[in-house]
Amino acid sequence: MRSAEYMTSLLVQSCSATKEQVDTPVPALDLYDGYFFRIIKKALRTGRFQSEIDIMIISAEHGVVEPDQEIGYYDRRMDTERADELNDQVVSAIASKVTTNGYDKVWINLGKDYLPAIDGVESAVDVPVDYIEGTGIGMKGKRLKHLVSSGRSIPVHGD
Repeated sequence: MRSAEYMTSLLVQSCSATKEQVDTPVPALDLYDGYFFRIIKKALRTGRFQSEIDIMIISAEHGVVEPDQEIGYYDRRMDTERADELNDQVVSAIASKVTTNGYDKVWINLGKDYLPAIDGVESAVDVPVDYIEGTGIGMKGKRLKHLVSSGRSIPVHGD
């Protein structure tokens, strides 16, 4: 049970094209090896990951994936058609997880190809939904790092 004084959040993170080459299924968090996953894993490895944040991964192949869910290697890129196809499943899963866990906020870190998968999420949950945004991957990475390793609000404008 989480303490009421801490704000709890759900981070919705897209999968990554870069993956570990594995022969058997491994936890999703171990499979993905893209830039954002390296930030998340480093925070976990160094004990700095905020315990008030849970992660849900949107996978081009599997739809909604929990970080500890074992999946095998695959090579499928998200496109608009696949994101549209996943929309009902993804929005429903986010809404269910928010209701079940009583999160105070949902953070979205998805590339443009993934956005159709979450279309309508703001009206499906009764908590604020914020997006990790930036003019490039470096700025988005900096904001993600700030969120997962500090728990404070994400810096904007020139930080």
